[in-house]
Amino acid sequence: MDDSPSDRVIEQRLRNRAIEALEVLAQGDDGVRAVGNSDYINYFFDTIDDDVLPGWRDSSALTPDEVLELDRVQRVLLDACSATPQVEPDDDFIASGWPERIKPIATDALAVMLQRGRFREDREEDAPSG
Repeated sequence: MDDSPSDRVIEQRLRNRAIEALEVLAQGDDGVRAVGNSDYINYFFDTIDDDVLPGWRDSSALTPDEVLELDRVQRVLLDACSATPQVEPDDDFIASGWPERIKPIATDALAVMLQRGRFREDREEDAPSG
C-alpha cells in the first residue's frame, strides 16, 4: 500500500506553506527579528521559487489572483536579495529598509490567500476547508 500523498495534497501543503511564509513577511522588521534575515527570505523561497519549483504557478491549489500576488512578493524579495547581498546581521538587513518595503506587498498577498483559507493536508479538497 502506497502512503505517499497525491500530487494535489502536495500542492495543498505547499500553498499552506506559502501562507505561513507570507505571515512572517507581513510582519516586516518584526518578522526578521522573529526568524532571522536568512529564514525571513528563504522560508518563502522554499515554496515559491522558479529555480526550485518552476511549476508553482500551475498549481491546482492556487487561483490566478493568488499566483499574481505570490509573483509580486517573489519579485520584491529578489530585488531585496540583489540590493543586500551577503547582509548577515539582522539589524543591518532591517536598517536597509527592505523588510518594511516588503511588508505591504506581503500583507496584500496574505489577504488574498486568506480569502479562501488553508487546505487540509491529509486529503484532497476542491476548496480550502480550514
